[in-house]
Amino acid sequence: MEIQWPLALFTLLTSMGGCLFLFVGINEFTRKSSVSGFVPAIVALVLAVVGGLCSVAHLAHVDRMLNALSHPTSGIFVEAVLIGLLAVAVIVYLVCVKREIAGGIKASAVCGMVFGVALSFMAGHSYIMAAIDTWNTMLLPTGYLLTALPMGSSLYWALAGREEAASKFMGVCTLVCGVLGFLGAAAYAAVAGAFSGESMMLAVGALVLAGVVPAVIGALGTKTASPALPWVAFVCAVIGALCYRVMMWVVFTTPFNFFGVM
Repeated sequence: MEIQWPLALFTLLTSMGGCLFLFVGINEFTRKSSVSGFVPAIVALVLAVVGGLCSVAHLAHVDRMLNALSHPTSGIFVEAVLIGLLAVAVIVYLVCVKREIAGGIKASAVCGMVFGVALSFMAGHSYIMAAIDTWNTMLLPTGYLLTALPMGSSLYWALAGREEAASKFMGVCTLVCGVLGFLGAAAYAAVAGAFSGESMMLAVGALVLAGVVPAVIGALGTKTASPALPWVAFVCAVIGALCYRVMMWVVFTTPFNFFGVM
């Protein structure tokens, strides 16, 4: 199947924003960084909104978007609701930070964390369908979420992890997220048969760039404080996550294959 770039970018950017806010919320409870979560939260909001616009671009016409949103059981409807809920939570968080409302900060952070993780997972879950053999597995959305985590951890590290304690903590987080990203990409690639043919380079790219590299850089970050490390991890994580999202289109198996039709 032809690669649907608007959808690939939609899932990439919204997941990036959701997982970035996940670590904004984590810091509100761990207080490893004294840097305000205001700027990272704004970045997360922008990523979620821009990602949502990419989804609209895929449908090409406004009326198609409205028709899709009129069906509450559709994947597009669920994704749109989650983007809206995430955006509201982030906006409330920003207001509470500005007004120094401690209770509101933590409550909105928790809500945003939940919606961000849910959005990252559901962005992949919408593709599950019995008619497409290589998509009909829960490992697909699981990989979506797990390959998004290194993007969120490394971006938050780059934006708010300048202090030594925060840098080491985010190094550990990025190490763990890199391992999870590797496992998520490897599991789906193995089940979908992506380690052969045209998809092999994409599968390897997802494993290495969304898994191995962030994990290694995260480990280095626990010992060496360098402002360049999180940015390198972030760029690699983004490319690796994109490889994963493109890979699913390359391994696409049509229903005709079950009837021996060429």
